[in-house]
Order: sequence, then C-alpha cells, then structure tokens
Amino acid sequence: MYKRLILFTLITVAIAVSALFFQKWYISSQNEFLSYSLDSVYIFHFIAFIFIVGSVELLSKKLPDQVGYFYLASVFVKIGLFVLVFKDTIFSETSMDFLERISIIIPFFMFLVFEAIYSGRLMNAKDNE
Repeated sequence: MYKRLILFTLITVAIAVSALFFQKWYISSQNEFLSYSLDSVYIFHFIAFIFIVGSVELLSKKLPDQVGYFYLASVFVKIGLFVLVFKDTIFSETSMDFLERISIIIPFFMFLVFEAIYSGRLMNAKDNE
C-alpha cells in the first residue's frame, strides 16, 4: 500500500516539477508575465493530489466498491476549492490572455490524469483480487 503510494507520488512529483520548470521557461521565453503565481497553482494541485490519492487508498481498504464515487466527488470538491482559493485571479476585472488561461489549465488536467490513473489502477487491482 504505502510503497505503491510513495512510488507513484515520487513519479508524479518528478513529472510535475519538470512541467513547472518547462512552463516557466516557456513563459519567460515569450517575454510574458502571469498575473498570479504559477508555483501556488502547482502547490495547490499537489496538495489536492496527495489528499485524493491518500483518501482513495485508505477508502479502498474499507469500502472498495465506493472508491470511484469518492474519486468523482473529490474532483468536484477540488474544483470548488480551487475556484475559492484563486477567485481573485479567475474572476478579475482584467481578462486573462491565452497564456494565462492555459497556464491554469495545464496543472489542473495533469494532476487530474495522475489522480485518475492511480484511482483506476487501484480499482482494477481490487477487481482482480
């Protein structure tokens, strides 16, 4: 249990840090500046990732049939919390340009894919047992 969680988290961290540095490099190469902190967006998604996969792992021991429903609900809660935390950025008076919008979406979908992969593999492993 813990070995799988730690290994997957380390792989996720490596990919996320690489994506963050590549994204920052690309933004600076375009001589653009974001109106928000890209680091804080990645940190938010990483904390949510840890909470979701940890909760899914623990829930799979007690209620394995409910893991998919919990994952789905946790994604909606994550979106709601993200909008709450970053409401000033998302609902600002000035409109965001394409680079700013895509810089918010990239980490969201990247971590969403990681969470889905982990949850899916966990559910498939429980089905095969």
